[in-house]
Amino acid sequence: DDSVEKIIKRKVEPSIESVQIDWNETKWEKVGNGTPQGGGEVVSIFGEFNNLKDSDWNVIIEIKDGKVDLESMAISNGIRLGGKLFE
Repeated sequence: DDSVEKIIKRKVEPSIESVQIDWNETKWEKVGNGTPQGGGEVVSIFGEFNNLKDSDWNVIIEIKDGKVDLESMAISNGIRLGGKLFE
């Protein structure tokens, strides 16, 4: 998806030339926030960059009123290469 690629590239550009999405790991899930009502629902998208197998990233998109809120899209847990934060 173009939006996911843009947010990943914008985070550390120009080092990231390409973004690969792992559609098998993409999921709609409930998340907690330490309160009884919980944090709601999100879509979690995972992938790699620059075709590097030891790279990874995770984008979270909130679900509001049963719909994906693209304005809420954010990188979760940083962008990593070899298990370390990539900057």
